[in-house]
Amino acid sequence: MRNIYLETKEIEEGLEIFWGNIERFFKEEGYETIPSKDALGRISSHAIYARYSTPSYHSSSVDGIMVKSEMTKEARENKPLFLANEDFLYTNTGDALIKPYDAVIMIEDVRNEDGGVSILKPVNPWENIRIQGEDVIEKDLIFESYHKFSSVDLSVLIAAGISEVEVLKKPSIGIIPSGNEIIDEKETLVKGKIIESNSAMLMAMAYEEGMDSKLYPIVSDDKDSILKALKKAQSECDFVCLIAGTSAGSKDFTSEIVRELGEVFVHGLSIKPGKPAILGKIEETPFVGLPGYPVSTNIVFEKVVIPTIRKKLRQAEEEKDLIRAKLTKNVISSLKNREYIRVKLGIVDDKTVVTPLDRKAGSLFSLSESDGYLIVDRNIEGYQRGDMVDVSLHRPLKKNFFENRLVSIGSHDLALDVINDIFAQKGKITRISSSHVGSIGGLKALRDGDCVLAPSHLLDRAGTYNNDAISMFFNKGEVSKIDVVGRMQGIYVPKGNPQNIKNISDLVGKTMVNRQRGAGTRLLFDYLLKKEDISEDVIKGYDNEVTTHLSAALAVKNGDCDFSIGVKSAAIKMDIDFIYLKDEEYQFIIKKQNLQLKAVKELVEILKSDQFKRRMKDLGGYNVKTSGNIIGD
Repeated sequence: MRNIYLETKEIEEGLEIFWGNIERFFKEEGYETIPSKDALGRISSHAIYARYSTPSYHSSSVDGIMVKSEMTKEARENKPLFLANEDFLYTNTGDALIKPYDAVIMIEDVRNEDGGVSILKPVNPWENIRIQGEDVIEKDLIFESYHKFSSVDLSVLIAAGISEVEVLKKPSIGIIPSGNEIIDEKETLVKGKIIESNSAMLMAMAYEEGMDSKLYPIVSDDKDSILKALKKAQSECDFVCLIAGTSAGSKDFTSEIVRELGEVFVHGLSIKPGKPAILGKIEETPFVGLPGYPVSTNIVFEKVVIPTIRKKLRQAEEEKDLIRAKLTKNVISSLKNREYIRVKLGIVDDKTVVTPLDRKAGSLFSLSESDGYLIVDRNIEGYQRGDMVDVSLHRPLKKNFFENRLVSIGSHDLALDVINDIFAQKGKITRISSSHVGSIGGLKALRDGDCVLAPSHLLDRAGTYNNDAISMFFNKGEVSKIDVVGRMQGIYVPKGNPQNIKNISDLVGKTMVNRQRGAGTRLLFDYLLKKEDISEDVIKGYDNEVTTHLSAALAVKNGDCDFSIGVKSAAIKMDIDFIYLKDEEYQFIIKKQNLQLKAVKELVEILKSDQFKRRMKDLGGYNVKTSGNIIGD
């Protein structure tokens, strides 16, 4: 039997319904007293008043001499004033002011004389003095109720004589992973199983928000196991989350169980990814059922659980920083849901650009490498390439972060990862930010001002690389080429080559996974098919596309196809066999004016380095003789 969704709700409406039914959760407050030095990130339970003034006495703010300001009125640079030893006292910074002295003269303005000193200028009353209570006066309100303590606040507390502080107890959240296919990270991964990783992300998010979290064992997809796990977590925690089991599948029992133990208020949010969320309660304990896909569970936790905990802790909802940027790809969206699209940002020709990443709900890595979300509201079909859009940042980003990010759109190669790793090893903030759309797509993006680098390996009619394609998109002399690597292209086949494939003609009737349209590897494959007078129609799976060499090699390793095409290094990494077809040149195409960018100069330096060349040789299948050479500069 399959569940059905209740009517999906906008996330704001869903939260309003949820919060309106868990008022007891918000009203209940627990307190504890802790040392002030341990209060970082904790929330004060009440207003806090200073016990002592800071500073607690009048003190000198400089090294010098204490004086009576009245006696210094006649001092001038051209007519120094002599003070006898009994008219002053030497003092250091922080020393208490001694009556009847009411000012301090800096030691730099004092000349030693027999029997005393001479001074060059007068001082006013209380000059160079820190007044008692200058920072805080005893009985001052220093922190309001429900204040979240920062690192500086701890120093203020202790300086004001507050050695202990009463804070709200941390809400405890129970996290229960579920699913027959889920295994613990310590177990051996086998086909059909998935390592449970969502809980690590959620527990870290909970920690950042001041929650205590408790991870429960993985439960299987059966009603009794889930029911027992929910009851146990409810009895031990202030809030409960179950990962997976929230959609409308035949084994998704969550909504049924929550209704038995409490109530379901919302089943289905109008967001993508994240639609299958469940908001309810078990007895009086708030419950959120999280979708199983990593991006979905991240979004629901961020948009539902965290605001609920902040409300309980009397903390205002934090507005994410927004940045406006030019879109580098069309974004087509459903009219049914508000969609959260992971994106990366960069600066091209002094303009901020935004590139969408993988939109699959299970694409955890795209969430990790993204800078923020492009949010497409309901009833909007999407945006066109070139539109100015707002991006909600995951975290604040400094301007120099963007200035040192080289936006790269085009062909994929393992060299891109090696370059970024070397940047990191050298302590540089420069990075290549890659989007893999194929060589042709990259050149279009470069022409349109969407990227700085367009990695390309397009074969010319003359046997050289990239010249014919460049002439299609750019005026003569408009761009330069930077040699990255020479590399070997060939056919990926399973270990041992069970079908005895030796050349292109042996591929007829075989099954493949292809590279995306516009990719240089696909164009080379098409060229070789045409040369052998072989129609693409006789290659099964010709239209099944992946965007990287590693993806193509993995498909062969997993037995998803008989062969695919790509560079030798990926075959070596995946431990499959490789049948050589052709050498080629992989180059960065770049507009000439951008050769002067600091980040580009650092990139060329790395390409020329022994470290880069050694690492590429170690990968296998690469030629690095001309790496870093600039053609047409």
